[in-house]
Amino acid sequence: MAENKNTKAPERFIRLLKKAKDEHPEKLSLREVATLADLSPAYLSYLFNGERRVPSNDAITRLAEVLNIPIEELFSAAGKPNDAALEFFRKEEAGPIMHLLVTIPASKLPAVRRFLGRYKIIRKIK
Repeated sequence: MAENKNTKAPERFIRLLKKAKDEHPEKLSLREVATLADLSPAYLSYLFNGERRVPSNDAITRLAEVLNIPIEELFSAAGKPNDAALEFFRKEEAGPIMHLLVTIPASKLPAVRRFLGRYKIIRKIK
């Protein structure tokens, strides 16, 4: 049987989960976190020990809720787009927008992010 080399979740993701569990106000055990997130304790143990891939978007969302981790931060650490991002990528306009963003030099990305952040705030007010 061929060994799959992509079996480990990113270290940043694992560290974030462990830190949130250790610092949780209710001092949740691994078993309690697993139960609340509707995951098996064995799976969560393997994940925490770097022996599993990044979980599904649903599992990441549940872990974020249980461990009080900002969802965007956990998805970023996992290296995965969340469901809202996936929904955007399915839109017809997403392709041309992404092609434009690819051409922006890395040094200009903070300015683009600030601009898009302002747009998001404006959209919420309307």
